[in-house]
This record gives sequence, structure tokens and C-alpha cells, in this order.
Amino acid sequence: MQKRGKRSSLNRRYGVAGLCFLLPALLVYLAFVVIPFFDSFSLSFFHLIGFSARSFVGTNNYLNALSDKVFLLAIRNSVYLGITSSIISVIVGVLLAWFLLYVGRRWGAMYRTILFSPSMIPAVITALVFAFIYEPENGALNAMLNMFRYLFGVPPAQIAWLTNKATALGSILFVSAWKQVGLTMVLCFAGMQGLNLSLVESARLDGAGDFQVFRRIILPLIMPFVQLSAIFALMSGLKIYDTVVALTGGGPAKATTVMPLWILQNSFSFNKYGYGAAMSMIFVLIVLVGMILVKRMIKGESYEQ
Repeated sequence: MQKRGKRSSLNRRYGVAGLCFLLPALLVYLAFVVIPFFDSFSLSFFHLIGFSARSFVGTNNYLNALSDKVFLLAIRNSVYLGITSSIISVIVGVLLAWFLLYVGRRWGAMYRTILFSPSMIPAVITALVFAFIYEPENGALNAMLNMFRYLFGVPPAQIAWLTNKATALGSILFVSAWKQVGLTMVLCFAGMQGLNLSLVESARLDGAGDFQVFRRIILPLIMPFVQLSAIFALMSGLKIYDTVVALTGGGPAKATTVMPLWILQNSFSFNKYGYGAAMSMIFVLIVLVGMILVKRMIKGESYEQ
């Protein structure tokens, strides 16, 4: 009984000490995340333009947002970028992680650094680099395509990738997926390194090939890492803002407008704070639904090894 009493008092001391260490972070989180979120939620039910007084309008802001054609287009664009870029980045990232298993340590570390580097570059810098690549007259992409056209005897063309409605959103999608592949590759490669090699060796003794080992053993065992990568990629695609601003600014004719961009424009350019708060709450709901669907679709289970 005396030992139990000492142990419980020691646990209480550790708990108090841990709470004291966490308290500054909790206060910062409360001041800059929790309180602003509930204030925005409250503001979404009011009409507020500029510095005028708040007037309660109920759900009118939400009804106006759901009937706003530009906002509905922004939802479609954000969902398209989030889903498509996450699918591409997860598939390519998992395959790259699998290929890196067959590369030696020395070269593997170099390849991992190179492939992960796009994730470390700020999004604005990445967008500016791709703005030069997509440039119609002197861009690298058109130059490469015209070289292939010349080989096949087709006259050269100058495609305006970022000012054409048919190609602008796809161009942004490529940049978003390219930037997310590295993180997926690193996470899945870390999961593959933690696997029990005896499972792979026993499968090879039974006559399984490389692809069968990957599909039947490696991929099911790293599903928690795939799930985490898919959530990160989906959130990054849904929240994309700076890349769109740097590449197209939401054009042409608002064809590449995304939810964060339209929310910020209404809130701080048009000074419609209540309306912007309502759209931001809808945006938060879409992100939460997306995360729940990813967790349901990709089961991140743990396995006994």
C-alpha cells in the first residue's frame, strides 16, 4: 500500500510538471486558434462591412455563399485540386519509396534528398519557377514540346498555359502534386524501413516476385503511413492559396479561383467580414469531411509482425 501511495504521488507530480510545460503552448493555441475560430463562427451570423456595427442576419450569409456562383466554382476547384493532387502524389510517392528500397545507402540518401527538396522550397518560390517554365514565348515547357513537334514535322506553337481556361487549372494541379510527392515518399519509405524483413524473405522463398511482395506484404503493412500521407496531401491541396496567387491570381476569368483566395478577397478586399466568416466555416466543414472520408477509405491499421 505504501508503494502504491508513493507511485501515485509521483505520477501526480509528473502530471503537474507536464501540464506546466504544456501551459505556454496551450495558452498560445487558445489565443491564436481556439478563440479566433469561435469568434469567426459567431461573426458568420452577423452582417459586418468595414468598421460598422454588427447586425444579426442569421443564416443569410451561409445562404448567400451557397448561391454565390464564384464561391461554388471555388469549392469545385479546391476539391478537384485536393482530391486529384492527393491521388497523384500518394501513388507516385509510394512507388518512389518502393524503388528507393532497391538503391544502396549512398545513392539512396542523395536521391531522397533530391526528391524531397520540392517539399522544402516555399510555395511562392516554386510558383515563380514554374511561371518561367509555363511562359508562352520563352518557357521551357513550350520549348521542349516544340522540339518534339519539329522532329515529327509539326509547326511550333506557343501555348499560354496559365491564361487559357483549358490548361490553367491543370498547370496548377501539376505544381501542387509535384510539391507534395516528396513528403509522401519520405513517410512511406520510413514505414518500409521499419518492416520485418523476415516476412519479405519468406515470401521470396515461396516464389513471390517483387511486385507480388510489394502488393501483398509491403503495401498493406505501410497503410498507416499511406493514410497519413493522403491526409497531408488532401489538406495541402484544399488549402492551396499562394501557388494560385503567384501563378494566375485566380484567373483567367476566375477559372482558377479557390476557396481560400475568394474568402480572403471578400473579407479583406471587399470588407465583407461576416460573409467571409461564413464561407470560412463552410471551408472548415469541407476540410473535416475530406479528412473523415480519407480515414474511412484508407484503413490505417496496425499489424502484428
